Amino acid sequence: MSSPICRRTIILARHGQTKWNLDGRYQGRSDPALCRTGRMECVKLAERLYRAGIRSIFTSPLSRARQTAEIVADRLRIGRIENDPRLAEIHFGDWEGYTQTQVRQRWPELLNLWKTAPDAVRFPGGETLEEARERLRAFFKDIATLSTPDAAPALVVTHAGLIRLAVLAAQLQEVTGFRQIAVAPVSTWRFVLLTSNGITVPLLDLTAAKARASGAPDNPSQFHQMS
Repeated sequence: MSSPICRRTIILARHGQTKWNLDGRYQGRSDPALCRTGRMECVKLAERLYRAGIRSIFTSPLSRARQTAEIVADRLRIGRIENDPRLAEIHFGDWEGYTQTQVRQRWPELLNLWKTAPDAVRFPGGETLEEARERLRAFFKDIATLSTPDAAPALVVTHAGLIRLAVLAAQLQEVTGFRQIAVAPVSTWRFVLLTSNGITVPLLDLTAAKARASGAPDNPSQFHQMS
């Protein structure tokens, strides 16, 4: 006999920009803080989320995500923020701090592989996309079963890499399509997590996705995409 289906709505948000974003540097697990532009973006993010009914916030422990969560929490009057290391950005290892031009000079073959077959890459001193996807799955499974009597959505502040993996999972696509998904700073992505028999499946809110594609404020083509 199948168990009842549990539903949980979450809103994934990318952090605001840092100086490294503006410089086009790989960030990964490195920990630059938000720049002035990024902090202003977060204020606007809070304004967009004001009527979303959010009652809880989860965040990557990295400063750029944590600061984003704190700005939103302050304006939405949410007192507690939960840190979860599983929401940290993909570990780019030795690439972190370098621009793509610098990476091309040092690791030309690996960069070419990253552009053509990202699922086959292990970053030197870092991780693979599959490893990042497994920790995201574990987070989804845990948050999906948390009690929410009022069915309020949770805000999850994370990074471009994790959001791309979530979108691919919702679309039942392999990580080979990772680089085809643009994720702008402070863009938001609404998911419904369905859990039954211990299996959690993320579904992407198509209404929100269509609004984003129609010229919404979160138009990703305007922004640097280094995570």
